[in-house]
Amino acid sequence: MSIWGKSLKTFLVSGMFELRGPFGKRVVDIAGGRASVTGIDGYLRELTNVDRKNRTTSQLFNASRIAGKEHLVHAARLALIAHSTGRNFADSLNVELVCWAAAERQISRAFEKVGLCRGDKNLAILTLGATRMQVKRTMVDITRRLEIERKDDVLELVPQKVSEISEAFSISKDELKIAPIQKLVLERVALLALEK
Repeated sequence: MSIWGKSLKTFLVSGMFELRGPFGKRVVDIAGGRASVTGIDGYLRELTNVDRKNRTTSQLFNASRIAGKEHLVHAARLALIAHSTGRNFADSLNVELVCWAAAERQISRAFEKVGLCRGDKNLAILTLGATRMQVKRTMVDITRRLEIERKDDVLELVPQKVSEISEAFSISKDELKIAPIQKLVLERVALLALEK
C-alpha cells in the first residue's frame, strides 16, 4: 500500500525503472555525470528544449546530495502521484521532482538543497517518459547537448557523501547509528506526503 492508499509497483526493466500507479505507467531512467556548469538558466533552458522535442520530463540534481538511484526513483514516484491527484507543490512536474527529491514543500529551499549549482559538478539526471525509447533518446540528447560526461558512479553512496547528505537533510549522528543514510533520506521524502 502506498501513502495514498493505492498499490504502486516499480519494476527494473533494461536498466530503467517502470513505475505504475494512479498516473498510469511511466518509465524512468537515472544517470550520473560530470559537467562544468557555467550558466544554470542556459542549462535548464536546454533541458526544457530536449524534453519538448522528446515529450519527456527531466531534471538535473546535485549528485553530492542524492542518496543513490533509489532516492530519485522514490521521489519520482511520489511526484507523479502528487501531480496526478492534485496534491502537487509546483505547477510543473520537473519542479515537483526537485521538491520531492529534497523532501521540501518550498520550491526555493528544494532547489538550494538538491538543485543544480555552478561550477564543476557531479550531476544526477532523471528522465521520465511513456516509453523506454523516449527516455533513452532523451538521456542521450541531454548528455550530448549539455556536454555531460556520463559517470554513473557519482550516484553511489560513498563515505564522502554521507556527511553532506546528513547536513542537507538534517540527519543526526544518532539517527545514523540506527539506520543507513539512504533509508533515512527515503523516509524524509515519504514524510513530505503527510505534510499536504
